[in-house]
Amino acid sequence: MAKRQHTDSFGRVDIKSLSLEQLQEAMVELGKAKFRALQVYKWLWQKGVTSFDEMTNVSKDARQGLAEKFYISSLEVVTRQLSQDGTEKIVWKCEDGSHIESVLIPEDDRLTLCISTQVGCAMACSFCLTGDLGLKRNLRPSEIVNQPAQVQKLIGGERRISNLVLMGMGEPLHNIDNLIVALGTALHDEGLNFSHRRVTVSTVGLVSKLKQLSDALPVNLAISLNSSTEEQRLQVMPITKKHSMAELIEACREFPMTSGKRISFEYVMMKDFNDSMEDAVRVEKLLRGIKAKVNLIPYNENPDRDIKSPTKARVREFQEYLQRHGLSTSVRITRGKDISAACGQLGKTKT
Repeated sequence: MAKRQHTDSFGRVDIKSLSLEQLQEAMVELGKAKFRALQVYKWLWQKGVTSFDEMTNVSKDARQGLAEKFYISSLEVVTRQLSQDGTEKIVWKCEDGSHIESVLIPEDDRLTLCISTQVGCAMACSFCLTGDLGLKRNLRPSEIVNQPAQVQKLIGGERRISNLVLMGMGEPLHNIDNLIVALGTALHDEGLNFSHRRVTVSTVGLVSKLKQLSDALPVNLAISLNSSTEEQRLQVMPITKKHSMAELIEACREFPMTSGKRISFEYVMMKDFNDSMEDAVRVEKLLRGIKAKVNLIPYNENPDRDIKSPTKARVREFQEYLQRHGLSTSVRITRGKDISAACGQLGKTKT
C-alpha cells in the first residue's frame, strides 16, 4: 500500500478504498494467507457488513488485526427525493460533511444508477450547474463504489441495479486513479459483479487520460461533445483550451473498442446555439468513421441559466438527419427535472 490512504481520527485506513490486490497485501502484512483477503472482500461488498465482527469465517485474531488497522466506511443518507416520473435522487453526506448526489432511474428493462466521482467539478461547462461549485475534492474509491452498494441495500433485493453511469457530480477522468480502484470493485465477480457492458464512464474529453482508462477498464465510454465546431465548444466547455476538438476526435478514433461496443457522444442541444441543421451536418462529418452513437439531450431549462431548449420538431429533425446518414441516434428523455436530478442539474442541493 505505497500510496497514502485515507485514515480516520484513530489512524485507521478506509478498507473499502482498497483494491483486492491491496487487501491481499494487507492480509500478508497481518501475517495471514493471501487468499484470506477474498473472504474479507466478499464480506465487504457482497454481504455489505458494517463490522469486522460479522465476518464469521475469518479468524478472531485476523478480525482483531483488521479492526486495529482499518475501518469500514459508509455514506450517510441526507435525503431521498422521488420525482413524479419515478426517478429518485439520493443526497449523501461524506465523512467530512461534504454532500454528493446519486440518481436512480427506473425503466422497464433496466435500473440505472448515475453516480458521482467528485465533490463539485473543475470543468466549469457553462450549461452545467455542478460546475458552479468548483472542485472541492476528489471522492475516494470507497465513496464512489459505496453509492451503488448502498443504493442496492436501500431498495432491497426485489430489483437489482443493472447499469452504472458515471455522469453525476464531477469529471470521472479527473479522478482516474480512484475511479479505477472503485470500478475494479464494481466489476469484480466477488465485488459488486456489474457487467463491463453495463458500466459507462462519461468525460468532457480529458484526452491525456483516455489511454489510462482503456488500459485499466473494459467499460463503455461517453464523450460530452455538445458542439459541432471548435469555436462553439470553446464558448461552453473550457477544457477545449487544453484539448482541441480535433485532438479529442482523433483520440476517439484510436480508442480501442471491443466487439459490439460504440462510443456514445452526448450532445446537449441549446436553442439557437448548436441546434441548427448546419450543426447536424457538421456533427455527422466529425463522427464519420468512428464506431459511434449519438445521444441528443435537449437542454433542461432552469432559473439559473438563460439557455433555452430547442423545439421538439428541431430535435426530431436533427435526429432524423443523423440517422439517415448512418449514425445511431437517440433522444434522452428528461427524468427527475422536478427534483433537480436531470442532466446538468446536480449540485443544486446544499454541498
